[in-house]
Formats: sequence, structure tokens, C-alpha cells
Amino acid sequence: MRSFRERYGALNKDVERREERRSSGFPIEALEPGFLLRNDLGSIFVAESRRSEPHVASLLSRSALRSPLYLGNLRHANVSPEDLLFLDTETTGLAGGTGTHAFLIGVGFFQDGALVLRQYFMRSPAEEPALLEELRELIDRFRLLVTFNGKSFDWPLIDTRFVLHGYRLQFSFDHLDLLHPARRIWKHRLASCSLTSLEQGVFDIWREGDVPGYLIPHLYFDYLRDGDATRLTAVFHHNREDIVTLARLLELLLQAEESPEAQLRHDEDRVGLALSLIAAGEVDRGYETLRATIESGTLPWTVRKRAESELWKLMKRRRCTSDGVDMLESMCRESARSDPVDLYPFVELAKYYEHTARDYAAAEAVIERALRLLEFRRGNAGKDELLHRLRRVRHKRASNLR
Repeated sequence: MRSFRERYGALNKDVERREERRSSGFPIEALEPGFLLRNDLGSIFVAESRRSEPHVASLLSRSALRSPLYLGNLRHANVSPEDLLFLDTETTGLAGGTGTHAFLIGVGFFQDGALVLRQYFMRSPAEEPALLEELRELIDRFRLLVTFNGKSFDWPLIDTRFVLHGYRLQFSFDHLDLLHPARRIWKHRLASCSLTSLEQGVFDIWREGDVPGYLIPHLYFDYLRDGDATRLTAVFHHNREDIVTLARLLELLLQAEESPEAQLRHDEDRVGLALSLIAAGEVDRGYETLRATIESGTLPWTVRKRAESELWKLMKRRRCTSDGVDMLESMCRESARSDPVDLYPFVELAKYYEHTARDYAAAEAVIERALRLLEFRRGNAGKDELLHRLRRVRHKRASNLR
């Protein structure tokens, strides 16, 4: 494997002319369906294909695109499918910075009900100005950019390349990064929320022969050395599938908000959706979804613990804590089996009996039970707070008996 200095040098030769090299294989034009595109700044290769995704376009045509959960406060109202541009990049490194190039920029957009997949490829670093010019004109046509981790990686990288080539652009699009809503919903069940993990864990799609992301920069550097694009066909395929998955993921996110029971098969995912709705201000819908999911009784303990804690907080806000007493008792029983003891349900139950029900004897019993558990587990964390609460409750109880 060549050194970093050699690979970096391959990208930073004289950009005024394309390096003459002896090709030992096929050029990209012979392997991918597409065309050479020329503008005032040079030429690039553009691969283009179509995917039939009528169900995605149909769904995005409905008012779901105004969803407060995923789109937030859009500057543009009434976004249509034709206003969406899905974007994913393949780069010469994963760290970003001015030395990183996006050598393949894939986009997807709806046209006549089909998803058009277009991939802008620079056959050498000298073609970057031409690529950026084409991308600038394309992006200007759309109102909503959809990416996956694009706010942290893809778009800052592209923006940096624009700046380095003298562009001072102010795009008017809104940016929807699907990583964040996806992570909020599926993190309770999936160990990773990468796009590949979501394909496998949510869509049950397992790519065959896919190229690992960490190999992609090396494949491009090797291509720059000998001009053989055969190794890059897997990279083009990888990029296309990422864009298609972006469209399907947006579809599923919008469907899940409309009908979580029908679209999300796992209770852990419905908890994630409920918490997302609550965070987005859709408190009533989030409350009902969370309560129904907890009542199903099939959640793993760690997820149920978080869900029940959040539901109790909502009950306090809605002043319906009496509805949650049985749930708190159940949380106390589960906590008694854990080590260390989670004192949260005991403290909250004691607060309810002390301040709402004014049942000081019941509050005292809850606190004493928590203290016995701490003693049994040989724990001291939270003990002082419990003792302080116990003294106050006993004082109130004694005052009532006078």
C-alpha cells in the first residue's frame, strides 16, 4: 500500500491539466451508463439511471412533508416531491478538512414519478471545478436537501470545496439530515444506526458484494494511479444504493409518524418515535403512543425503564399522576432486583404520597423500603436524601395525629 504522501500527491498535481497516464484497464465511460458533460470549466463523467419508486413519491406528495417531527421549521412551505434532492458523497477520506475531496457526488430526485439517480464523478482532481459548477446549478433547483449525516460531513465538505475554488454561495434550501430522527427512533433496538445497519435492521436488506466504506478512498487512489475504473463499479453501486435507501428511509419515517403501530413492528422503535414526538412538541400524540407501547408489556427492561420514567414525567405535567401509581410500584419492584438500586421510582412514589395523596404513612413505607434495599445492597448513594425525606414525612405525619 502506498504512503499517505504518495496518495496525497496523486490528488494535488497540476490541476491545469489532466495527468497523462497509461491505463491498464477500462475507463469509467465504458463501465457505467452515463455521458461526458462539458461546461466552461472542463468536463466530468455523469452516470445516470432511474428507479421506480412510485410509492415513495406518492407518500411525499401528501401533507406528511409538513411533519414537525422531521422537517422542523422549514423556510419553504408546501414542499413537494419534486423539491427534494437526496445527496450522498464518496470521498478521499473520512476526516474531512481541506485535503479531502468528494470524488463522487450522488444525487437523487423525483421526475415523472421515478427516482432519477445521477452521479457526478471526477476522473482526476483537475475536473473538480467542472464538477462543482454542475452541482451548483443542480442544487439551485431544489428547496429541500436530504442527507444522512450530511450536516456534519457531506455538506460541510462540499461547502469547503466551493470556498477553496472561489465560490461564495448562499443556497436557499432547507437541510434534512435523516441520521438524527433515525437515531432517535431506532437506537433503543439497534447497536448502530449507520445507513447499512438501518438497511439490515429495519428494511431487512443485506447487500451482496458491497464495498466497505473504509476501502473506498484506497480504490480511488489506485484508480488515479493506473486509470483502471473496473474497481470503481462497486463504489458507484454502493453510492446508488445509499441514495435509494435515503428515499425509502424518509418514506418510512413519515409513515411511522402517521401510523406507528402499522409501520414499526418493534416496541422499542415505537418508544423511540414517542420520545421524538414529545421532543418535537407533539406531546399528546407522544403520550398516547408511549402509554400504549408500555401497556403491551413486551419491552426489554432497560427500554421500559426509560419509557416509564418519561411517561411519569408527562403524567406530572398533565396532572394525572394517580394514573401512574401502579406503574411506579412496578418500577420499584423491578428496581429492587437491580444492583445498584435505582432510587428514582421510590423517590417519585414517595413524593406522590406526600404531596398529592397526602398519605404520609404510605410515603414513609416507601422510603423505608428503599432504605432497606440500600442496606441490603450495601449502597450509600442517595441515602442522605432518603433520610431527610423520611424525617420530613414523619414530622408531617406526627403533626396530623395531634
